[in-house]
Amino acid sequence: MSTEEKQSHFIEKAITMLEKKGYDQIKANHPDYEQPGKFIQQGTNEEIIPDLTARTLLGKDYFKVVEGDKEHEQSVVSKWKLFSNIAQIKNGKFFLLVPYGKKKYTKELMDRYNIQADLLSLSR
Repeated sequence: MSTEEKQSHFIEKAITMLEKKGYDQIKANHPDYEQPGKFIQQGTNEEIIPDLTARTLLGKDYFKVVEGDKEHEQSVVSKWKLFSNIAQIKNGKFFLLVPYGKKKYTKELMDRYNIQADLLSLSR
């Protein structure tokens, strides 16, 4: 399975989970859904798009599937920090969607870089 296929598979699992938890206005970086809003990173002009966004009564939550990309760790960390900050501004939360086998890696990065996020485990 390619990286894109894995990502799509995890996003589909996450959408099902969010629907069961009562979220609405779900947007996903997936061909079958409306795409979440994108952000432009200052300095690089890189477009950054969360994997999912969804609303609760309290605010807007942001979601990112953990990919475990050790080669681009600084880029991953800066994206996570961005989504964490935006979620706080929007009275929401930032969630990292953690596939099986990536939990230790994710917690280490969160601790090392002081990233505020909640973890949600994704089954295979």
